[in-house]
Amino acid sequence: MARAGKLEEAEKLLKKANKLWQPSILDMRLKPDWEGAAPLFEKAALAFKQSGELEKSRAAYERAAMSQDKIGSTWHAAKHLESASQISRDLGEWGSVADFARQAAGYFAQAGRPTAGADALARGAKQLEEASPSDAHALYKEALDMYEVDGKEGQAGDVFRQAVACLVRNGKYGDAAGLLMRFGEACDSVGARSSQCKAYLGAVVAWLYAQDAREAWQVFQDAMGVDAFSSSDEAFAADALFLSYADGNAEKVKALVQSKAAFRQLDAAVGRLAVKLPIGDLAPQAAAIKDLMGGGAGEEQEGSEDELM
Repeated sequence: MARAGKLEEAEKLLKKANKLWQPSILDMRLKPDWEGAAPLFEKAALAFKQSGELEKSRAAYERAAMSQDKIGSTWHAAKHLESASQISRDLGEWGSVADFARQAAGYFAQAGRPTAGADALARGAKQLEEASPSDAHALYKEALDMYEVDGKEGQAGDVFRQAVACLVRNGKYGDAAGLLMRFGEACDSVGARSSQCKAYLGAVVAWLYAQDAREAWQVFQDAMGVDAFSSSDEAFAADALFLSYADGNAEKVKALVQSKAAFRQLDAAVGRLAVKLPIGDLAPQAAAIKDLMGGGAGEEQEGSEDELM
């Protein structure tokens, strides 16, 4: 009975709001009354949602957003579109989740709040992680781009971590490594040294998990050009890991990862990769690393490990 009452209320509110969208000679209204319609559409949307009519609720939120846009309130328009995105999730319409999240982000940016827009994209991505990973990856990237445009990438640590975890879960290890390097650069902009060093070590781990020793070595060399990393525990751990790989002994690699606190302190998704190293045929990876290190790695292994413990 309560549901039926809410539905009746919603229909009445919607009818009244729709009338305000039209000029009316009888009401001496020569143009749409956007300002009067906006709150009515919002109330109708909420009542439809409470009565279980999700599609009607979403449509009402869209009209509320259009009304707010017409009166120049892009912030409120963005909030309504984000509500439409959330309802699309409940409807299982994953493409619409992404579409409405992008529209909301655009309105937040128009309102002079690009960081709020980036937050909206990140929330949309989070909703899509299981149902549509490719859309989630795309939204996370757009969110991080928007943070960067606003100069706030250094404050987006949680979104970087969520995006990396999503990539790892879907086997996108190279993409995860690239994003970790980007996260490291973002950390540098705000002096977040600990997170920066973990990100760079994580990139090494991700590439080794992908069985691409050459890319792992390259990101390590790039990271070593950063002062904050070059003298860190994470750098020493990465160096020891390469030496263990070059030795070609899987048990030594496993023991090294277990012995170094730096690996245990990685963010969970990347840390789970580290404890599974080495992956695949170790021999070609060992040969590649020996070649990259200039040979002779095996002879230096024992002394270097003693120094790095």
